[in-house]
Amino acid sequence: MTRGRRRTVPAALALLLLVGGCGGGETEDSEGAPSSSSPPAPTEEVSIADGVTLPETRAGQAAAWVLEQLAADEGPSAEEAQERFADAFLAEVPAAQVAAVFAQLRAGGPYVVEGYDGTEDAARLPLAAQDGRFLLHVVTEPDGRMSTLFFEATRAVPDVTSLEDLDAALAGLDAETSVLVADGATCEALLERESDVARPIGSIVKLYVLDAVRQAVADGTLAWEDTLTLTDDLRSLPSGVLQEEPAGHEVSVREAAELMISISDNTATDLLIDAVGREAVLAAVERLGHHDAALLTPLVTTRELFQLGFTDPGLRERWAAADTAGRQEIVAGLPGGEVAVDPALAQDVIWPDGLDWFATAQDLCRAHAGLKQSGDETVLGILALNPGIEAPEGWEYVGFKGGSAPGEMAGSWYLGSADGEGYAVVVQIAATDVAAVPDAGWMVGVVGQTAEVLAEEE
Repeated sequence: MTRGRRRTVPAALALLLLVGGCGGGETEDSEGAPSSSSPPAPTEEVSIADGVTLPETRAGQAAAWVLEQLAADEGPSAEEAQERFADAFLAEVPAAQVAAVFAQLRAGGPYVVEGYDGTEDAARLPLAAQDGRFLLHVVTEPDGRMSTLFFEATRAVPDVTSLEDLDAALAGLDAETSVLVADGATCEALLERESDVARPIGSIVKLYVLDAVRQAVADGTLAWEDTLTLTDDLRSLPSGVLQEEPAGHEVSVREAAELMISISDNTATDLLIDAVGREAVLAAVERLGHHDAALLTPLVTTRELFQLGFTDPGLRERWAAADTAGRQEIVAGLPGGEVAVDPALAQDVIWPDGLDWFATAQDLCRAHAGLKQSGDETVLGILALNPGIEAPEGWEYVGFKGGSAPGEMAGSWYLGSADGEGYAVVVQIAATDVAAVPDAGWMVGVVGQTAEVLAEEE
């Protein structure tokens, strides 16, 4: 959910990308409703990075269709373009011309899909290509056809050959930034800047949920194989896949924890919070060394954050003005059932109103250190399911959790070597202008190079 800088593109391509759209990768059934589409199998033209999934939302299906077209030898046909594209787009680009535009896009490949952020009707996918980096923007209409398809060029990943280069890369952004590279056990800094400033952390809060689950299992009040049941009142919005399952769907505690960490599944997170209780998560916040648990009190679930931030401007204003007791009252009054984000609010920056979860880079280092020192092999295995970077040689273990929302992005890593040494790397970026925050691929690039620097120093 971030934006980067744009660059000039060929006129025919710009016309499609700036005003056009396509429908979700599907054909119409007898009633005219789109059927689902799956992401393309990895090919030389399009591949999907480990840990990245496309949900079965309208936007996810539309993005899958776009990727299918990028991986195809030719097409789409005029007939298929007519089915996929919204009327506003076709008024600017006739269906017969769509294939030519996709031919131009294919020429820019091969593409690697490095991430996915989205809601039911909008998605952004960071892509790496031979001639640069892009964000693929997709917005769909209620009938599944897209109103927007836009390839946005993003900022280049700087060379990082030292810790100082990492700091310079972050300091060069027009945003509030924190960075910490530290000993993984003590959090003694090798590099730090504003590592004691609390900033929004998005889905990194799921580290605390994971520790609350770990403690419940250790106490015997919960087991990894216990069953959790999805209800409409616990259903959140993407990222994730569980939100697509029907009420009554069952998942084990272990499966929910794996989804929560590996693909940042929001519904899995809320199922786990419901299982252990909010107070248990706040206890984990304190146990893992957060400097001020009040910053996460009251603890909101992911669905509640969507409700508070993106459904009613009045709720956001009330939240910003309320004290802790007032905020608890607001949360208690939120309705159950389906959550519908207002499209006009979906890209608003809400963290300045206190709507997010907040921690310092030092807090996040201590969280990783505490989880590592717990020695819980199940937990450590879950944290390593999605390393967030392509770990360079020299690191036997990489634990990761990241988070993002409009105007913010954060990443936290624990790097462990074969000899038992470990480092924590934490990066936080926050801005009131979404364009000031780079795409996820940029962060993956700079932190991946930082991991190489640390490996060389081992």
